[in-house]
Amino acid sequence: MSDHRPDDPATAGLADVTIFVCTNCRDASDGEIRPGIALIAALREAASGKPLAIKPVTCLANCEKSPSAAFNHKSGWSYVFGHLSLDNVEDIVTGAMMLAEDERGFLPLRGRPTCLRGKGMTARIPPFHHHEDMPS
Repeated sequence: MSDHRPDDPATAGLADVTIFVCTNCRDASDGEIRPGIALIAALREAASGKPLAIKPVTCLANCEKSPSAAFNHKSGWSYVFGHLSLDNVEDIVTGAMMLAEDERGFLPLRGRPTCLRGKGMTARIPPFHHHEDMPS
């Protein structure tokens, strides 16, 4: 296991996957609660020792599905998820580790936690170097 700490900027470059968590989303029941802040703290604890970095981001423009998080693979695909909560912390880390361990930098659907499927998934974004030919 590595000495990577997900909250330490000095080791953030060692991360295979960065999880960006929206800090602007508000809980529908109370306009003062920022669920992303609590989610970041819980994810940092759960991801300790794993090749994951947890970083705040002001907005992921996924407000209808808040709170939201995005996975960014260092050389692979990125994913945006919504409808997350503290109940999903272990599943979020599991999904991020699936992405980190995939040699293509792709998050496989098979085995992906439920909160990272269906209505929870907002977008899948190819890496900059991705190329596909148009079908003839």
